Amino acid sequence: MTEYFLSLAGCGTFIESFKFIFVLCQKMSSLMMTPKWMIAMQVMTAVKEACRAAVLARNPRIAEALYFCEVGAPAEHLGQIYGVLGKRRARVVKEEMREGTAMFTVHAYMPVSESFGFADELRRKTSGAASPQLVLSHWEPLAEDPFFVPRTEEELEEFGDGLSAPRNTARKLIDAVRRRKGLPVEEKLVQHGAKQRTRARKV
Repeated sequence: MTEYFLSLAGCGTFIESFKFIFVLCQKMSSLMMTPKWMIAMQVMTAVKEACRAAVLARNPRIAEALYFCEVGAPAEHLGQIYGVLGKRRARVVKEEMREGTAMFTVHAYMPVSESFGFADELRRKTSGAASPQLVLSHWEPLAEDPFFVPRTEEELEEFGDGLSAPRNTARKLIDAVRRRKGLPVEEKLVQHGAKQRTRARKV
């Protein structure tokens, strides 16, 4: 396979377009006296870690679900509609005018993760003139590497050590899912630190 996609990588969910091949498995003589249930647990743990390392070695990508979004509104509210769509990473594919009316219809693809509260915000921005419709369309892989670490001189010059660089969209999605599932997330606890002022105690 030439392309490898990891659906919500590192979030404890399913993966796609992967195949694991186990070539040889032999029982060592030192394990003959070990209980079978203990051997099974050790093998499962080793296989799990080996599969995880193999997946990460192939530079996986996450795939996110997209809604097909259709918004109808008068021409004077198109600016507000495009503003809300752009804020939520929506990709506009077509805009057309309804025949015989002054209404416009905007077609776009919007990530499902960005759709929460979309209808309420759109109605608030357009004073209730816009009416959105969302239908699940397809899954689409993100081109960003969620495990990107600067290595070359150009990358180190642009991003530094990688700790101070803003996280890309793919990593933000992974972290959001991990928080929701109660899994650990690698992040800074102090983002904007400041020195503590020392005040003289008045007697």
